[in-house]
Amino acid sequence: MDAGEQPLEAGFKYRAFISYSHANEAWARWLHRSLESYRVPKRLIGRETAFGPVPERVAPIFRDRDELATATDLGETLTRALRESAFQLVICSTAAAKSRWVNEEILAFKRLGREQRIFCLIVDGEPGASANPATADQECFPNALIYVMGPDGQLTTTRSEPIAADARPGKDGKNDVRLKLIAGMLGVGLDELKQREAHRRQRRMMALATASVVGMAVTSGL
Repeated sequence: MDAGEQPLEAGFKYRAFISYSHANEAWARWLHRSLESYRVPKRLIGRETAFGPVPERVAPIFRDRDELATATDLGETLTRALRESAFQLVICSTAAAKSRWVNEEILAFKRLGREQRIFCLIVDGEPGASANPATADQECFPNALIYVMGPDGQLTTTRSEPIAADARPGKDGKNDVRLKLIAGMLGVGLDELKQREAHRRQRRMMALATASVVGMAVTSGL
């Protein structure tokens, strides 16, 4: 662990486990990279939240589905990774809604008592479409997300309201999607992270403007 880096909550090895269909692998790679490369604003680091002290980085993130191609169950590697993950991030799409393995991962995570620690990223399809037989094939949420889990470890008939960021065209956009998921995992306000992004863009523009003025001055001198 780097000097000054805050540890994960006790008992967790990973900040999050990404569940996704192979059809959405490009989204999973993007999400993995964008989360692990994110640096938390200094003024938030160390703040006590419901999920422990805010860390410097949102890492490590677990993403690995290679062994599922010929598997008959989740396997010890994925089961252990789910158990060691503080959160689950589900990439939701029409493909994910039909994926046996995405559904199994959600069930396994919910059975750990972490139903409130699941966050969703919608990339296509329509949430709630399965409630109407005419649009059921457009559903983006796997069945295990749609229903609340009972104390017996089985899904009930009570519909849930998954916490989701929306990357579909005309919705949140990639930057806001990333910030929404990070805010949820850190237990901080989305506005706090967005202010940091705005300040960073402002500093970048000022640096570019300064460089431009210096460049023109050098050119004029020549």
